[in-house]
Amino acid sequence: MKKVNTSTKNMGQFAGKWVAIDTKNDQIIAAGTTLQEISSFVTGKTNNKNKIVAAAFKIPRKDEGPYVLIVSE
Repeated sequence: MKKVNTSTKNMGQFAGKWVAIDTKNDQIIAAGTTLQEISSFVTGKTNNKNKIVAAAFKIPRKDEGPYVLIVSE
């Protein structure tokens, strides 16, 4: 896992990787090869007002279609 702080405009450089996106600031905050690597950024309770609420997304390669992540509770 690699912590990053870059705009979502630069998503192309993370093709084939999972990213954690801070939806409030439109920033990629972490990238990894598996969802488990970035899970600490996108799981847990959001009771802490200082915690960044991030969404997980796998960036498709140019020859792939979009991925769909379904989360059930």
